[in-house]
Amino acid sequence: MQEDYINKLKTILNSPNTAEFGKLKYLTAINDESILSQFLSEIYLASVDSRSNNDLEILNEILEKWENKITSLWNGPHMRSKVQEGIPWTPVTKPISQSKIALVTTGGFYTSQQSPFETDGPENLGDWSYRAIPRNIPTNTLNVSHIHYDISGPQEDINCVFPLDILSELEKSGFIGSMADTNYSFMGFIQKPDLLSETTAIEVAAKLKADNVDAVLLTST
Repeated sequence: MQEDYINKLKTILNSPNTAEFGKLKYLTAINDESILSQFLSEIYLASVDSRSNNDLEILNEILEKWENKITSLWNGPHMRSKVQEGIPWTPVTKPISQSKIALVTTGGFYTSQQSPFETDGPENLGDWSYRAIPRNIPTNTLNVSHIHYDISGPQEDINCVFPLDILSELEKSGFIGSMADTNYSFMGFIQKPDLLSETTAIEVAAKLKADNVDAVLLTST
């Protein structure tokens, strides 16, 4: 039954990212049959009423209602999530004060010479590419492309999400051994995480290892 609802929703909501009521496509991530059933019922009844009364506004009102509702549901318990088990944690083998540390973020940052992230990506799967960020770049020259968190904070001070300046200060104070020359940014809205774990995450891990990085500071959004 769940898959039937999801397949119907995918058919209904298969529209360009720029389409009106585009947020409705995120209903496909809802893991609550009662909510999906309610949406399908309301959208059907509104369509019938809209056609019978020759009044498109009836349908528009329901679509607007559900756009607002999906926004409130987005971070709630109804969203489908993949449980990762058996994470192969690597034990720390040296003091932090002797370790080389890199930053990896999902904040969606890129330099002026790099292309922005695609905020929904091909076929609404997200953008699983990454951007290599040099340690010495002035942080006030970095850009952010992300529509799935409030970017007003990093636009004012990037260090609240991607603390390059803070890590540099920790290096100067001796709290960490050294800061990696290259750090990495992803854009954290990826609807199919396997695309990340099977491709670009492996690439970045290999680059971090080649750079003799001892530990990574991960920052999410």
